Amino acid sequence: MQQQIKKYGYIVAILFLLVACKENERFELGYSDQTPPAAPTFLHYKPTYGGVKIFFKQPEDKDLLTIDATYTNNNGKEMWFSVSYFSNSIDVYGFANEEPYTIDLFAVDRAGNRSEKVSVVVEPLQPAVRQVAETIYCIPGFSSFYINWENGLMQSMNIFVDYAYKNQDGNTEQKHLIYTSREAEERKFIRDPGFIAEVEVEVTARVEDEYGNTSDTIALGSFTLKEDWLIPKMSWQIPDTNDSTIIDRTGNRINTGVPMGFFNGLEGRDYMAIDGLISDGTFVNFTHTYARGRTGDPKHGNMPWNYIIDLGDYYELSRIITHQRYRHTGATEYSGREDYYRNENVGTYAMWRWDDERQQWDSITTHKITFPIDLPDRQYRILGRQGDMAYMFPEDPQFTKPTRWFRFEALTGFGDNYKALNGNCLSEITLYGRKAEEF
Repeated sequence: MQQQIKKYGYIVAILFLLVACKENERFELGYSDQTPPAAPTFLHYKPTYGGVKIFFKQPEDKDLLTIDATYTNNNGKEMWFSVSYFSNSIDVYGFANEEPYTIDLFAVDRAGNRSEKVSVVVEPLQPAVRQVAETIYCIPGFSSFYINWENGLMQSMNIFVDYAYKNQDGNTEQKHLIYTSREAEERKFIRDPGFIAEVEVEVTARVEDEYGNTSDTIALGSFTLKEDWLIPKMSWQIPDTNDSTIIDRTGNRINTGVPMGFFNGLEGRDYMAIDGLISDGTFVNFTHTYARGRTGDPKHGNMPWNYIIDLGDYYELSRIITHQRYRHTGATEYSGREDYYRNENVGTYAMWRWDDERQQWDSITTHKITFPIDLPDRQYRILGRQGDMAYMFPEDPQFTKPTRWFRFEALTGFGDNYKALNGNCLSEITLYGRKAEEF
């Protein structure tokens, strides 16, 4: 029996080597012939936004390498797309409108010979730039505003945002921003040091794809921004590790059932999240749970964990800015991304306020810190130092009900598409709002 297994094993190994050798011949260096491959057989196509998916039958050529498709766009530029000989379909994008286009489909062998072209007339759906442009809208907020858009096909899009406002001297400031997007849904908060109380901002936008197509300029409107204030940190206090008690307005101590997390792991210290300093990599300034989640025991998981703040008085909250750990120490002017948007930083979190009347934690919202993609390495450092901002009520920016106690609940890290439970660190929490007059 053992000899038969060995025999079959040798046969399988020999067959594998033969197949491998045959595939290697396909990419042999210096290979040359003068015989073009047969043309692919067009089967049918499926229209998509700004493109089509063409289905075909491959020609039976041993040295087939790719199936290619070309067409000429409205600017007279030839657009080229290619798939490997394993594929039976090819995606073609970049159409500027919904009129008929002629696509040439052909095969290419490893010597570079091309087959005869098969001309296919297609009609795509609405251009992707127009589809994205129609979803853009703007919401005014607290000393800032945000724009939203949807990108269903997740194609690479550039979103051009222009806004204008009058500064304190009465002069008009004009600003221009560009965002590159590949996410299905995106939200970008726009902050400006020149935004003052009750300032009116006029916003326009335009969408452009990687093929040179562009939408019309979209007038998103003129908006009056709301006013809020930085909540001072000098009166803030934090509970001891594993302490779940708070003091209500009558002075009674109440066990909320939610303990303060452990933040003195390794070089981290609990007070560093509210000391007004961010982690810039030149010195240590962040908390570290050391993989101790809600239970405080590393054996029971790293996340979620809670950071609870006694604001020292009653406030109505409007927004939050969080800062991530940049690196431990040793950063220089040449340091790039380091830990921002990865490693042990928090990717999603929930916010809570203590409700004295109902004697319970009141959920405010859950926020996912957007992971920016395709940026130069140092641009991550700029964004990380700016911090991530979130409104308490993002769909309808407004103040929360009065509270003295705020809870930041870290849910996940950035890894594994925001599913990783390795978010150990936090550099700083900053809150905005207004003093609650009735308390």
